[in-house]
Amino acid sequence: MATTRSFENVFQLQDYTPELLSIPNQWGLINELGIFSSESVSQHSVTVEATTGTLGIVGDRVRGERNNVSKDDLRTLYSYAIPHFPLDDAITPQDLQGKRAYGSPDMAETEAAVMARKLERIRKSHAATLEAARCYALTNGQIYAPNATVAGNYYTDFGITRKEIDFVLGTAGTEIVEKIEEGIAHIQDNILTGEVVNEMVAICSPTFFAKLIKHAKVVNAYTYYASTQEPLRKRLGTGLHRRFEHGGITFIEYRGSYNSSALIPSGDAYLIPVGAGDTFVSYFSPANKMSHVNTLGEEAYAFTYRDPRDEGVVIQTESNQIHLLRRPNAVVRLYSSN
Repeated sequence: MATTRSFENVFQLQDYTPELLSIPNQWGLINELGIFSSESVSQHSVTVEATTGTLGIVGDRVRGERNNVSKDDLRTLYSYAIPHFPLDDAITPQDLQGKRAYGSPDMAETEAAVMARKLERIRKSHAATLEAARCYALTNGQIYAPNATVAGNYYTDFGITRKEIDFVLGTAGTEIVEKIEEGIAHIQDNILTGEVVNEMVAICSPTFFAKLIKHAKVVNAYTYYASTQEPLRKRLGTGLHRRFEHGGITFIEYRGSYNSSALIPSGDAYLIPVGAGDTFVSYFSPANKMSHVNTLGEEAYAFTYRDPRDEGVVIQTESNQIHLLRRPNAVVRLYSSN
């Protein structure tokens, strides 16, 4: 272990222990589950053409009468601007001059170390923004743009009322499985992708999750036999997220928050299909730079420029992203009124 000068007595030495790092949790459940697919676009807006197909049972007619007539599909066009999320920083001589390197008792700070540290912090901020924006789309049905530079409500635009189910978890007699089946049936009937959805998850706030696993119907279901999950005896999983499978749904507790704001509103859960094609899509547009005009966008960009007067290095980063609920009916809000 290295030694360094004591800050209490300059004539003494003391051990220099490893640095203590306080690192915020990096929440990324939405990305881990693969709920959103990603697509690069070359413009700063996206246009979605929704085609509503028609399908009907053909009725019989007396020969010689006017025949049945088929109907054309209904087409509607939606257009959304992609929000711009810039985040800049800089390195100045004051970041280096007379500064001790992080984690070292006697080495001077270096420009490379400062650059790496700043870029890592910025990259994590963009990743956090991506997660928060996707959660916001799922929970609010709107474009994430906290400063209102862009606005859009998918439920209003598509003329859809969001399906919401009260689980009434404060009442012991509530049939939980029936509530679950109601949510599954709604998604299967309204997702309209032409495919059968086989996997669904419910992303839960801690309060909803705690009430669910303590509900009398759920407790009774696991009282008299052993299973791979034991809500009455063991913690449900390890790591950041507890998981509990019941009624064909995987309920996942999500404690994610940024700046003291929970990503899943307290008391809520959101039932969502997994692997449902282009139901939920994240679009990324190009950087606001001449060299990137009309190129395919990337998730995030970073540029560095050394000052011509040798007074520092400017760091410019940005992300241009929008997260579309192309089928808003595929999200069901679950809550408990008591």
